[in-house]
Amino acid sequence: MLGKNMTIIGGSGGMGKVFGRLFQKYGFEITLFARNKEKLIQTAIGLNMEYSLDLEECVKKADVIMVSIPITSTPQMIKKIAPLMKRDAILFDITSLKTLVYSIMQELCSKYPINCLSLHPMFGPGIKDMNNYVMISIKIGGTNNYNLLIEELFAIFQSEGLLIITTTPEEHDKTMALTLAVPHMVNILYLTLLKQSGIPLNDLTKFTGTTFLLQKVFAESIIQREMEMFGEIQMENPEFYKILDLFEGVVSKYKTMIQSKDKNAFNKTFQEGLEYSREDNHFKNSYKYFYEFMKILKK
Repeated sequence: MLGKNMTIIGGSGGMGKVFGRLFQKYGFEITLFARNKEKLIQTAIGLNMEYSLDLEECVKKADVIMVSIPITSTPQMIKKIAPLMKRDAILFDITSLKTLVYSIMQELCSKYPINCLSLHPMFGPGIKDMNNYVMISIKIGGTNNYNLLIEELFAIFQSEGLLIITTTPEEHDKTMALTLAVPHMVNILYLTLLKQSGIPLNDLTKFTGTTFLLQKVFAESIIQREMEMFGEIQMENPEFYKILDLFEGVVSKYKTMIQSKDKNAFNKTFQEGLEYSREDNHFKNSYKYFYEFMKILKK
């Protein structure tokens, strides 16, 4: 039932390439669309896929349309293409924030005979094997064939070993503030703090211990990725603003505790973190994982 003609808007980007290869593997004819003509053509040739410079043309013929563009551009793009889509076609985005996109898609699929779905792959463009990685899904709705079409689409993802987690847009954005925005912030601030010390990173690394080395590598892996995306994940999510208020309070309290040499408060904070961590499935083997990472780094 699911047609085999797919258009990827933002197809020359990292995630566009990942999903292009995936659907090509399952027999889809892929057309890539992007703003940068030179990069688009180069990507299409490299992946042996079609490309189009005409948005309307490539949308009208598609059975499945994926939108993989910056967070702030996604809502307007969805509004633009929905009226052009053919009956029963599937439209899905992979943006990192969902509340606004969900609201717009709800309106569009009640207005046009299309099927809307919002996805968030919890991995980046460097992925080689999708097995046991998470794909967050927010089902929205559409035509009478919605459930059958979405099941066929999900079957492709599940064939690759992806774990599909269904949630709501509100829960998604709240959890993303903690699981994406906070780690990004902490690692960006970590490098900012080291830089402000005035000591070159290579000089610090000469004195490195295990904790410093691992944290440094985590931070360096993040800072090399898409600045625009990281900025949007933090700036466009109202839930992250709440986290920033919490963070500010935590740092202020910690500063007071350290400056006053309050060992009881320090022990209490330490124990609370320990007890919270004990509930995590990775807790028991976390030290083992730590040194497995270290073995890789030392190679």
